Amino acid sequence: MSQAPTQAAATMDVPQELRDRARELGWEDSLIDQALGKGFSLQEVFQALQANIDGASAKNFLATAQPGGASIVRPEFKWMTVPTEWGIRARASDPAMGLTLADINIGTYGDVPDVWHNRSEIARGSYPKPAMEDMGYTIFEKAVVWADCVVPLYEVAVKERWSSATDLNWRSLEALSSDTERAVCQLMTELSERSYYEGVVLGKWLPEISYGFHEMKFFISTVIFDMARHTETFRKRALSNGGGLGLQAPTDYSRVVEEARSYPELLATLFIQDSTLLTLFEHGDDLAQNQVERDMYALCARDRRRMMQYQVERLKHFLFKMPDRREEQNFYMGKAESRVMKEWTDPVVNEPLAILLGGGRDQTEAGMAKLASLRQAQARDYVENLRKATFTRTNLNQRLKELVEA
Repeated sequence: MSQAPTQAAATMDVPQELRDRARELGWEDSLIDQALGKGFSLQEVFQALQANIDGASAKNFLATAQPGGASIVRPEFKWMTVPTEWGIRARASDPAMGLTLADINIGTYGDVPDVWHNRSEIARGSYPKPAMEDMGYTIFEKAVVWADCVVPLYEVAVKERWSSATDLNWRSLEALSSDTERAVCQLMTELSERSYYEGVVLGKWLPEISYGFHEMKFFISTVIFDMARHTETFRKRALSNGGGLGLQAPTDYSRVVEEARSYPELLATLFIQDSTLLTLFEHGDDLAQNQVERDMYALCARDRRRMMQYQVERLKHFLFKMPDRREEQNFYMGKAESRVMKEWTDPVVNEPLAILLGGGRDQTEAGMAKLASLRQAQARDYVENLRKATFTRTNLNQRLKELVEA
């Protein structure tokens, strides 16, 4: 299949040793000129000869080569015949919500297996290639991470997103007494740190969870974003009204969270913080010194409520599927409760709350009485959330027990 060389090829000086080597390999005399005419360089021709490409192979290759050196790829369209479920027409079941994750979980695409075996980042429902690289996931059991509520909660989280920069009226802030402002700023310092750290820890675990449970991963991504938003919101409050950041919060509890060696341990450890902070935010009107803070606590409570719903439903599902791991959860929660109770007695934690609840530093005694009521509500809500998850603590921390029974 001879082809006349282009003008560029005709004028190119081809070393005689290249032509001699080509003849030795059975190349037709015109093949080098054809290669140069199609855009291949002398270096590429030299490499082909060095690789002992015979004349027949070189001729067949050049017959399908395009100008510029690119070979013609004859389409096979094999990707059009993979045996995935076809003919899907997802429709929004609720026009107000639009097309949701629940709406596209149709047929086999909505099947979430108890164990996800594929270690790659294959999209659930797509057809797997024969061999793909392991992407490093370590969590493949649905019972460890799953709760059915993650599907609607993700949609709600996206729909209820808010911005501290524009959804809080910072300009409305008015000066507070020095002691009250210091109490607010100390509380904001603590809450900002706790939100930041929870988001960081959840972010570390997200890559461990296999792609087969993508709805759960999507929801946890919204929680991580919520924690980031809470972090900057509390920080903004500390720096927006003549105050500043206070003393670093205690880190005993955070240390227990950091030491979690499995996702069930992490969630068991976080359960008490997620519950008690939700209760704190739901009592935000008692703590707030102005409308900005009332709105701030209400928005944060709404976000925390979603996380708590996931916590409850995940633990319930986990215990139903793996009942032999109940005592393990007791152990984790016992460690977390002891650290939280220790921090509740720390002056850095309770004195700012007493000032805010009492209405000033000179009303600290009344504030401590109100703080005791708040702690009681937090303890009772925590136990109630565990009950909703079908979990009864066999060795509830003694201080917590006293608060619940008071």
